[in-house]
Amino acid sequence: MEVQITSRKLIKPSVQTPPHLQILKLSILDQYPYYVPNIFYYTNANHEIENINTQKLVEQLEKSLLEVLTLFYPLAGRFIKDKLIVDCNDDGVEFLEAKADGDLTQILQQEPKPYELLRRLVPSLAESATSPLLAIQVNIFKCGGLAIGVLNSHRIAGRWTMSRFINAWATTHFHDQGISKVIPPTFVSPFIFPDSSRLRFPVPPPRMASKKIVTKIFRFDREALKKLKSEVISDADSGVKHHPSRVEVFSALIWKALISVAKEKHGYLRSSSMSLPFNLRGKVGVPLDNQCGNLCRPIIARFDAKNQSKLVLSELVSLIGDAKRRASSECVNAINIPEMFSMVTNSFAEMFEELNKSEVDIFRFTSWCRVGLYEVNFGWGKPAWVSLVPPNIELTILNDTKSGDGIEAWLNLHEKDMIQLQQDPDIMAFTS
Repeated sequence: MEVQITSRKLIKPSVQTPPHLQILKLSILDQYPYYVPNIFYYTNANHEIENINTQKLVEQLEKSLLEVLTLFYPLAGRFIKDKLIVDCNDDGVEFLEAKADGDLTQILQQEPKPYELLRRLVPSLAESATSPLLAIQVNIFKCGGLAIGVLNSHRIAGRWTMSRFINAWATTHFHDQGISKVIPPTFVSPFIFPDSSRLRFPVPPPRMASKKIVTKIFRFDREALKKLKSEVISDADSGVKHHPSRVEVFSALIWKALISVAKEKHGYLRSSSMSLPFNLRGKVGVPLDNQCGNLCRPIIARFDAKNQSKLVLSELVSLIGDAKRRASSECVNAINIPEMFSMVTNSFAEMFEELNKSEVDIFRFTSWCRVGLYEVNFGWGKPAWVSLVPPNIELTILNDTKSGDGIEAWLNLHEKDMIQLQQDPDIMAFTS
């Protein structure tokens, strides 16, 4: 399927950003120098898409975008590397229109997914002084379906912030006077987590793999969750003292499979850790619920292979649950900004220490669950699918399924490891 760019422009906020807001200092957490892609797919089953003139539709999307950028004004700015600031100069976000000479169902129904095609549905950017922090590509298919590709700089926005922005854009587009229905975001994280060269984390760009990385999507439905939870809770020796979440159960299942792959590779059971971001919003004494930016800290769950003869799923679930509860307790105890700053910096220091242990495998997970990506409704109904674009790093990304009660796990592994993981009995038994 060919995807042809038909127009490219910069969309600027409809109202100029006032002078006192034109400099946004980045916080110590805003140090991820790469872009994150998402794609939202809308079929033509909804008559609002079938009957509307596509040029008018694109114009409406542009109009609502320039309105919502008045609230999310840093996204229309530019990153100044030597000052670690965003110049909120209203230079604009990149907006592309493209035509795909195929049907959207070719993507939605094809397995495995056409990953190279997905890459062509989002813009391509590299970080520089003139690069936009946000780029959007509206792809129009022959069938009348749409795919909206969004690429954002992680410097300014994590997954929660981008979900807030895209839902705000959709609300502004869908409703009359929709901008009035959007709760204005705040950008004060630099005052809570000020950047400091003394404490700056050595966060490099994601390392490009020396070996070929392949991507595989594993889907776990509600029945799989029900069976696995029952297995975990019924294990009297597991130590599980809580009702595990979807993310905990399926993360543990994947972690168990990854440990088995490492055992097969090295010839013995190795100790390992799994890392997972932990959203600070609603967890700490400082009000952050409407705050945009990268307000997450890592949590680390550790599996010690000493004196272990076999892997038990319930034990890994317990380790993840314990790590999350420790993080929650640390957040509750951080009752002011200095304590919260100390708690976050200590958690990152712990993660980097773990990364430097040569005899411990570390498996990186991230979760996009429950941030509202499947709620993005521009007036054509909710998306039929929300996807990412495979990164060229070893990483497991967990996303909601459209039904909201399952997990879609994007695993990115070395090719030989992926072959081994696909043969794991639990992966085979519980995925669809």
